[in-house]
Amino acid sequence: MSSSKVTWRDGAEDRMKSILLSTDDRSTASDFLASHITDWPSRYHLDRRRTNILRPINFDKSLRVLDVGAGTGVMSRYAAERGARVVALEGDSMRAELASLRCEGLNVDVRCGSVDGFDDAEGFDLILVIGVLEYANNHPDGSSGFLEKLSQLLNPDGALVIAIENQMGLAYWMGANEDHLNEPWVGLEGYVSTDSVKTFSKPALSSLLASAGFKHQNWFYPFPDYKLPLTVLSDRVYMEDDRVDLIDQLVGVPVDRNRSGVLPFFDTRALHREVIDSGMGENMSNSFLVVCELNESKSIVDKDVIAWRFSGDRKKSFLGVRQLVVEDGILKINRKSAYENISSESSWLIQRNDDSPAEKYISGPNLEQLALESLRKGNLEDFESLLSMFNNWLTLNICTPSMNSDTHPFLTDLSAEVLGEEFIDCGFDNLVFEDGALKLIDDEWVASGGVNVDLVIARSLHKLSHSIVHSGSKLPWSSDMTIGDLNNKFIEMFPRDLRAGLLNDFYLAEAALLSELLGGSEVDHLEDLFEANRRSMNSVFSTHSTKPTFRKRFSWLKRFPGGRSLARWTRPR
Repeated sequence: MSSSKVTWRDGAEDRMKSILLSTDDRSTASDFLASHITDWPSRYHLDRRRTNILRPINFDKSLRVLDVGAGTGVMSRYAAERGARVVALEGDSMRAELASLRCEGLNVDVRCGSVDGFDDAEGFDLILVIGVLEYANNHPDGSSGFLEKLSQLLNPDGALVIAIENQMGLAYWMGANEDHLNEPWVGLEGYVSTDSVKTFSKPALSSLLASAGFKHQNWFYPFPDYKLPLTVLSDRVYMEDDRVDLIDQLVGVPVDRNRSGVLPFFDTRALHREVIDSGMGENMSNSFLVVCELNESKSIVDKDVIAWRFSGDRKKSFLGVRQLVVEDGILKINRKSAYENISSESSWLIQRNDDSPAEKYISGPNLEQLALESLRKGNLEDFESLLSMFNNWLTLNICTPSMNSDTHPFLTDLSAEVLGEEFIDCGFDNLVFEDGALKLIDDEWVASGGVNVDLVIARSLHKLSHSIVHSGSKLPWSSDMTIGDLNNKFIEMFPRDLRAGLLNDFYLAEAALLSELLGGSEVDHLEDLFEANRRSMNSVFSTHSTKPTFRKRFSWLKRFPGGRSLARWTRPR
């Protein structure tokens, strides 16, 4: 690698080098790397969700890929893991060194330099420009010259992949700081105070790409953004008759409420629904993913898949993806493991993915959407009616546990009322109406032997409370109500004689489940649950703060023997 002057650093490079040198597992799915996420810089470099943005792309061994502005190599690593031959181009010498370390042992050629002086006789089948185009004004010929240079590096059947924030993104209209300048309204006002960085609206970006020769454009919309996407939508989704309910189900909370500047009084899901219904959904997506193909007949994306929904930051054995596909004109949902040949070590929690048949999508609102709407309108009678329907449905599904059943955190009492093993995840968001009756969908999880009905109820109500607070959904009660307050309120309203202390029993069970799903200790997860319970819609909590919390400053202690107890002692009481 040739030397180059320092251009981009976030201050975490030395720490990232130490982490990468301390393990042989530098894969994009690495549990070890994920365990070292303590703040926004480490999350950006190590979070497994980063590569979700490339899931719509079909990689194979025939592809030669150029990763422009490769950073510390996460996208290059992902492409190489999929079999591609990769050239990683990074302008910062230290980041280029980290990219070499991250991609060690794979077919990745890391080069330190810029696009300006870069040349390659072989050409590329795919060029990745992830979070880079916004800085292209620094190119001698500006953004247009930058894109024209990339077009010259592509083979005749090649494709360009762009991921970038939307200048007109929904989060910015809610007061979020501009991602690069850390000030609100800057992009919405047209970047009048700076020319160092620039994002684009959809029409402006489309025109810019077309003028550089990229006329065949496939548009996708990542949520909450392209950096840590949990959902990616295609244009096709916005054409569905059921698009408002469908997209709301796929996306959930459309804005990361941890982003600095987001105003607390927005009901983000209600606002997003109106944006979609008005036909402005694509233009107000927070980010764009654009796949530009020189030869439209040789597409690098699967046109039958119209949406992707990814799991959160789970252990690699539990990472999954749901695909919304069109088969013979019918919408269906496929569940797949994100990484092949990785088995779960759990003894009681089982994930059903690749062996599950495609599930027909049932149009219409789910029970969560109906509950949120009734609460927004202050219609407690309708809300209580939904609770009764849910309770009656559970009662109809009570069964007798097998004689061979073993107890586990959600099956603590074999003599109590028990539901089937697939009911562990029957939250309001996984229940829809079909022919007037409730139907469980997306039963991804199986709890061996079944689950106690009261713990399922507590879990369902907790998930609803969490969704309300994190979306900012309107309530007929005070907006100062915390997740914990709502949990207690819903337990009181539920039309079933629920035992005293149920919520505490649920928190213990949920902490055990999270330990299986995410790793880490049950004690830590229990404390996190209690901490989350104190959040309200009016709370201010940011993971992107430049000033780490007292708790986070000492989280590194957990890496050392006996350090977990000391780290726990530092937490606020």
